Amino acid sequence: MADTISFSEQQGIATLCFDNPSRRNALGASELDAIEHALGSLSVETRVLVVTSSDDRIFCAGADLSQILDGTLNGDRFQSVTNQIAALPIPTIAVLTGHVFGGGAELALSCDFRLAREGIVLRIPAAAIGLCYPVEGIERLTRRLGPPLARRVLVAAETFTAEQMLSLKMVDAVHPEDTLREAAVDYAQSLLALAPMAVASMLEIIGQLEAGTLDRDQAHALAEACSDSKDVQEGITAQREKRTPRFNNR
Repeated sequence: MADTISFSEQQGIATLCFDNPSRRNALGASELDAIEHALGSLSVETRVLVVTSSDDRIFCAGADLSQILDGTLNGDRFQSVTNQIAALPIPTIAVLTGHVFGGGAELALSCDFRLAREGIVLRIPAAAIGLCYPVEGIERLTRRLGPPLARRVLVAAETFTAEQMLSLKMVDAVHPEDTLREAAVDYAQSLLALAPMAVASMLEIIGQLEAGTLDRDQAHALAEACSDSKDVQEGITAQREKRTPRFNNR
């Protein structure tokens, strides 16, 4: 694991943390390798991934432009990692502790949920420096935000405040700096308490719908598997008995 990336798993929640504020948490080749290694080593017991920063000034500035300019890194390498995050079968939460720039915005939008700190801004300045954002990234941003907002983010290179992000549904909630991390833990815990098979199935179906690649037979099979599972029996029984369900992912 790179010194600029930390990764931990505890009681079903994994945390991937950027820790290179002097470089605005820009992700170079070694950081992307570390993230990829962390994603590949996720425990089967882990049911939620939190992506965050150790610094309250910056979340992530995306790909390291100096490495892109010298050929050490290309957009496809960065895209590969964001694709892996987006494809995870467990819920992912981006905790935006600080400003979000460039590919950091796409990384956040690759997650299922986004919680932001008051006072931060988001901007993708590709057009301002003469770059066309990578095609797969444009595709993801357009699917997640819709074409009109994607144009504002990419073509117009607008800067968005946390409050604007919330009103435009770019993030799911905005919290004060002193409560953001606690709120993120609470949200992760609430996801952890849900039936993992149902969560994974619906994530898969939503992802297919978003990409326009819905396999109806597979979707029906996933839904039926949940309906036939012991977890759904446990969930209904727990509701009747007014107690917390104990799901076993089967």
